[in-house]
Amino acid sequence: MKLHSTKGFVIYAKKMNEADLLLSYITEDYGKITCFANNARKSKKRFLGKLEPAMLTNIKFYEKPGMTLDILYEVDLVEDYKNLRKNIDVYLFLTKLIEISRVLCQERDVNKNIFNLIKNIYTGLNKLETLNSQDSRQTPLNPILLKFEIFFIANLLKFTGIYPNFTDCIICGKNNAYNEFGFSLKKGGVICSPCANDKNNGFKYLEIKKMPVNFINLSNLMIESDISIINKLNVKEDILMDCSAFLRDFLTFHTGKRLKSFETV
Repeated sequence: MKLHSTKGFVIYAKKMNEADLLLSYITEDYGKITCFANNARKSKKRFLGKLEPAMLTNIKFYEKPGMTLDILYEVDLVEDYKNLRKNIDVYLFLTKLIEISRVLCQERDVNKNIFNLIKNIYTGLNKLETLNSQDSRQTPLNPILLKFEIFFIANLLKFTGIYPNFTDCIICGKNNAYNEFGFSLKKGGVICSPCANDKNNGFKYLEIKKMPVNFINLSNLMIESDISIINKLNVKEDILMDCSAFLRDFLTFHTGKRLKSFETV
């Protein structure tokens, strides 16, 4: 067996029996990996307190030829984003991001951009003064989380290669110059009115969704900027909510299932 070492974030944990765990990580050097952690719930030296979400850890794991699971050997804490676990709203928000990562990312698909995206999101949220302040004048948390959510999902879609086509009608190629086209979940792109209404294209009325106000501009800006753009954007909460709902609908259609965290967060 070959021993590997890399940094990673826990995105899934499942109890296998009284002592063992099955864990999925987004890692810096190997993409998403799934490990079997023998006696993880009882081993104080190797694992205790280091298998939680909102932690960056250095993990050592064995890769054995012919096995579908890696064997987690040891975990060392690199950075603990403690503030994220102190606020229930933020922690529930993180469960959403984690579930999206687990569903969209493929095993051993190495992509450091995704690792860095998660790291930047955790770092940005952990620094929020709102989490540690009782000052009523502080910016409300929900609009901030919505901006983080849109930034995360838009960039994750970009890095996984499934960011939708908002530029041109996917039927006739007409340019969406004024961001006025509808969106086809089935086709994964925008549709101009003539193509949507053409019976020969076979679209049903409910298959074409109206795009939220300013969604395309906001989403494109998110994927073209670094995370500091979140603090610079002043967008009304109702617009952010509409944009978030649209992305959730797209993810639901793309994955073929409603993600559990969407029902609670």
